[in-house]
Amino acid sequence: MIYLDHAATTALGPEAREAMEPYLSERFGNASEPHAYGREARAALEGARRTVAELLDCGPAQVVFTSGGSEADNQAVFGFCGRPLGRLVVSAIEHPAVREPAIELERQGFEVAWVPAGGDGVVDAAAFAEAVRPGDRVAAVMWANNVTGVVQPVEELAAIARDRGVPFHCDAVQAAASLPVSFARSGADSMAVSAHKLHGPKGVGCLVAREPARLRPLVLGGGQERGLRSGTENIPGCVGFAAALSAARSTADHRRAMRTRLEAALPEGVEVVCAAAERLPGHSLLLVPGIRAELLVLALDREGYAVAAGSACSAGDAEPSHVLLAQGMSAEEARCVLRVSLGAGTTAADVDGFAAALGRTIGTLRQGILPAA
Repeated sequence: MIYLDHAATTALGPEAREAMEPYLSERFGNASEPHAYGREARAALEGARRTVAELLDCGPAQVVFTSGGSEADNQAVFGFCGRPLGRLVVSAIEHPAVREPAIELERQGFEVAWVPAGGDGVVDAAAFAEAVRPGDRVAAVMWANNVTGVVQPVEELAAIARDRGVPFHCDAVQAAASLPVSFARSGADSMAVSAHKLHGPKGVGCLVAREPARLRPLVLGGGQERGLRSGTENIPGCVGFAAALSAARSTADHRRAMRTRLEAALPEGVEVVCAAAERLPGHSLLLVPGIRAELLVLALDREGYAVAAGSACSAGDAEPSHVLLAQGMSAEEARCVLRVSLGAGTTAADVDGFAAALGRTIGTLRQGILPAA
């Protein structure tokens, strides 16, 4: 089976596995305890924090470890908004971890300004500038989209928000695995990152905050993470996250080369979505007109290839991707889109084989032969 769904999750890398191993067994201490086991755990936790901070170009005190990107996004959106009621600005292509908190705040009486994206998948900077007003609680635009892979002009958008005195939050979950993400240069006030997208363990990530004290905690209890995220710290996860982040990004050129090879070999009639925009190096979104993506996914699985229909974070949802609708694609077209995301170990034989399998699958489905359950 060839795995081509790295935007959904990645295998645990050897660097992360090796770093985590001692903390899964003999080094099991609670970092809140003052004895030797606790001190050992605390040292590992703070060492991981320093590594993550160095790699993301921020200060260690700005790193709050979380259970992953979704929690980090939620903490930023809810944390900046607080009470009383106010207004926030959110791009129309955000991951559900930002979009759903905004919708919940809208239900509670907040005003939400949704900023559109163009047909190329890039958030409209002029529309963003028009939407953001002094006094807004937060403005949120992701660094790179999880469906299309399109990279957004984060520095430009953050500067617009900063000029109006509005905090800017950026979901960098997809970007951190491939791009040289610098929190300091981005101009963002907060940023979310997740380990499992970059060959780290599932269930751990971080929120980077320029001024952490401005945020409200989502989880209350023992006061860990300087009171911003209570709960006994996941020492193996944090250590594995730091090790995985250290090893990330080194394969971007390889993944880009494999994507170029794949897109050159696609069957006739298959369209690459947002091909003209800057995209994550291993990300390719394919429109196969007239064939539902869920059928393609099942048929390709039988051929030995694991790919996704749109965003894996919306698995089981029959509705078309809000991201694709937001950039002008019709609902019918959006239901016929396949996401292929390549990894460090993806080979030329893998992409050549997939392109051939896709051609066979399209031919079979156009003849009305459905894949067996």
